[in-house]
Amino acid sequence: MPAIMEKVLRSRSLPDLLEVMPAYFEENGFSSCFYFSAAPGTRGNAPEGLMEPMHHGFSPEVVRTYLAANFQRLDVVPRTAMALGVPVRWTEAWASVDATPEERGFLQLMRELEIGDGFTMPCYGPNGRDGYVGIGRMAENARVDEDALREMHMAAQAMHLRICEFLAGRQADDRPLSGREREVLDWVARGKSNSVIAEILGISVGTVDTYLRRIYDKLDVTDRTSAAVRGIGMGLIAA
Repeated sequence: MPAIMEKVLRSRSLPDLLEVMPAYFEENGFSSCFYFSAAPGTRGNAPEGLMEPMHHGFSPEVVRTYLAANFQRLDVVPRTAMALGVPVRWTEAWASVDATPEERGFLQLMRELEIGDGFTMPCYGPNGRDGYVGIGRMAENARVDEDALREMHMAAQAMHLRICEFLAGRQADDRPLSGREREVLDWVARGKSNSVIAEILGISVGTVDTYLRRIYDKLDVTDRTSAAVRGIGMGLIAA
């Protein structure tokens, strides 16, 4: 296992992770990086779905200009990377599309900011919480061979999944399960159907359905199995 994967897995908080990843990319010859992700249930580039971006090595002017330039609609690189599922070089992504006048204007703006070239790596997460990592300001000796890009992509994907875990834990801390919701989740984890759970707890099947919807929402899942796995993983119920 590459050393970076162990560092990602050992990270115990979001700040820990945000120290590890920029240092790793810099070791590979990229002094700037950024990360975007979308909340579950939204399309990856939908403005309302994007969480606050994380970035390192870009000037405040570059960040402000990029965010204000309708990048969700005009930057072709992220959607190209998400569609292909592999790291995409920025210049090659732009060369591969028949850009609209607005998109060409966006590209010219980025050139004026002297962002240079780089790569965007797609990341996929639970329940549609997808995202992408960009690395730029390449040094002359930057590692851009296939093996290096594959490793960096794996590291970016691992980072994204770790961030998803942190966000899920934060959401659970902010919206804890009630005692009754834990009871329902515990029986779900034991493989009981809604009708059986209703009989055990002395409530209606409709009430069980309501509790389950609340549990799914609080745990950021969409099915019984995922709810049970996450509940056990978070220590909400016994294995």
